Amino acid sequence: MSPVADAAAEGATVQAAFPERLLAAPSRRGVVRAALRFARPHGFLLVSAIVFGVGASLAATLAPVVVGRVTDALLRGERETALLLAGVGVGLALLQLVLSAVGRSRLARGGEFLVRDVRDRIAAQLTTVPLRFVERHRHGELLQRGTAEIAALSAFVRESSTALLVTGSTVLLLVTVLALQSWALALVLVFVFFPPALFVMHRFRSRAADAYGAEAAAEADVVAELAESVRARSLIAGAPAVTRRRLDDRSAEINAHAVRAQMRTVVLGRWISAMALIEGVTLAALIVVGLPLVGAGTVSVGVVVTFLLASVTLFSGFSDLVALVGAVEEAATGAARANDLLRATASDPPDEGAPGESVSDASAKDGGELPGVGIEVDDVWFDYGGDPVLRGVSLRLASGVRHGLAGPSGAGKSTLALILAGLYAPTSGTVRCEGVDLAALTPAERALRVAFVPQEVQLGAGTIADELRLTDASADEGDLRAAFAALGLTSWLDGLPEGLATAVGADSPLSAGQRQLVGLARIALLESRVIVLDEATSDVDPETAGLVEAALDRLAQGRTVVVVAHRESTLARLDRVLEVHEGTVTG
Repeated sequence: MSPVADAAAEGATVQAAFPERLLAAPSRRGVVRAALRFARPHGFLLVSAIVFGVGASLAATLAPVVVGRVTDALLRGERETALLLAGVGVGLALLQLVLSAVGRSRLARGGEFLVRDVRDRIAAQLTTVPLRFVERHRHGELLQRGTAEIAALSAFVRESSTALLVTGSTVLLLVTVLALQSWALALVLVFVFFPPALFVMHRFRSRAADAYGAEAAAEADVVAELAESVRARSLIAGAPAVTRRRLDDRSAEINAHAVRAQMRTVVLGRWISAMALIEGVTLAALIVVGLPLVGAGTVSVGVVVTFLLASVTLFSGFSDLVALVGAVEEAATGAARANDLLRATASDPPDEGAPGESVSDASAKDGGELPGVGIEVDDVWFDYGGDPVLRGVSLRLASGVRHGLAGPSGAGKSTLALILAGLYAPTSGTVRCEGVDLAALTPAERALRVAFVPQEVQLGAGTIADELRLTDASADEGDLRAAFAALGLTSWLDGLPEGLATAVGADSPLSAGQRQLVGLARIALLESRVIVLDEATSDVDPETAGLVEAALDRLAQGRTVVVVAHRESTLARLDRVLEVHEGTVTG
């Protein structure tokens, strides 16, 4: 078998835990099982909410029966009995309000905890997912699934889940109680109301899954298009007019498609209006059948009144259920898409060897640490789904040596750097850091061995101190300042208006080069043995570039350093320069 074929075969195994793409219309299979798994820690809260909700439904169901009994008592002239029953009715109304409020509160709290756990799990998995998985998806698509659709689930829990519980149980209890009052009138409901009402619900539900799924996908496309337009705003502003028109036309088509998808759900909602006609016909049928039964003495007037009042509640509840089908379908669609994201970004933990061993110990037994070798690359092939970008690369990068990767654009330098850092998995071949296979390490373990500094360092919200404490939460101010001092950056840090308290978020005053300095200080605090930098000074002004290179010289002491660079001044400072050309490496 050829090396390329070997690469394809082994690559399927390497990437097996992570599919190439999220599904556009993921199946809902497994969503309930996943929801139960997340609900288990909050089981008591959720079960108690259900108990209170059913209790509120029972109180609402008994209210029409009590009114019917009051009617019969008044017709018989039993005033005291009527007053007593009226008091019971008022008590049931108050009990319903209390139970409903408590149940709603507990269900909302339990549901929010559940949604919070889902959101936290997605965030955690996205931080450890392979870089290639992120690059295969539009930024807006991951953003939509990880935030907007989780927010929609949260809104469903707060606004619709309680109504669904109370309304559903009320409808079931009403049918049961009415059947005990008069089977003849109950049959009117069974044959006049339920068949057409269920038909309407079926028609609505049979089309709702596709309609709401299409709407969610179209909204994700709009978000993705907007996110990419914002990221490329400088390029778009300077593009030729014909290019801008083409981009505008594409955005307009995406927005038009989203509007069409939304109109499908609007049109679908018209089925709900058919319920009003069904309700009117049912009430007329109850009166037509009920009056002869009263005349024959089969039922009392109070029973007919009970049916009429209860039917209004039943109709309202059933209409609410039909309307809630839309909310349920939308929530189910969002849950399926979130579950698809959870499934796609989940990975089995790496083999940790025998009990009591660390991954490093187990790997050392297999391959053994190679004295003096910081990074060992053995017959690495890599492709992006087409022709190989790297072709059988084998290297030994010595510990304590500064290596450069040079070559023309598109030669594979950045790809090789990402593989050396463990952020890309080779299609075939292995990469070892001090004798340990990077593929066997968790992201946290890998970060202790290999640190990667991209061309554009991304910093989160907060301050410089906050950013460095992401590496070491226990670090005090002295530790943080020591990290900068180790790089010769004390004067630069003290020159900032707020020092360690300088903001690093969206409103940060730090330039791209200054963010690189923060990234290097983060590595100094982490004490990684190998450092990989991808064009660290390419977009940096000369003065800051000098600070970066001087800091890198200090950081490189005793460490293995790999630098992707074009600048001759940068390459001249390195101990060894490797030439990358058409996927091969020499030097």
